[in-house]
Amino acid sequence: MKRLSYIVILSIVIILLFTGYSIGKTMNKTTITTQARIAKPILEVISSPNIEITDISNEGEYNFSIRNYDEKNNITEVDLKYIITIKDTIDKNLKDTVKFELYKNGKRVELNNQSSKIMEMKNSKKQEDKYKLKVKYDKNESTVMGDILDNVQIQVHSEQKRDS
Repeated sequence: MKRLSYIVILSIVIILLFTGYSIGKTMNKTTITTQARIAKPILEVISSPNIEITDISNEGEYNFSIRNYDEKNNITEVDLKYIITIKDTIDKNLKDTVKFELYKNGKRVELNNQSSKIMEMKNSKKQEDKYKLKVKYDKNESTVMGDILDNVQIQVHSEQKRDS
């Protein structure tokens, strides 16, 4: 019986050796190296001097421009999108006395919650958009008596446009 078992086991081993079937695990290692530089975004805001609004001179225009190149004429390397937001510290009871109107290249820009819609600047050519912020103050619009001694700030938030 032992002899028969040895013969059967030996026969199975010999048959497996001649079938060419093998069990193994392969490992591949791939190394990829690259050199890439980061694209340089350029978005400059050029503004005019501050304006002061009083009840005597109750309207003012603040001019500024946004461009996609710098003073050395280097143009942005990526498409950009940006939003203009008007920030103020005016008390909520006096908010209705101050009105803002924003114009881009002479056309009125709708403001939603004192923010513009998303605007774009392409990297294919130089672009400069001229803006005008009109600020109007009407002391009689408020039911609350009080002077406004606050500041208004224009904030431009930009980010690189993603490819879709």
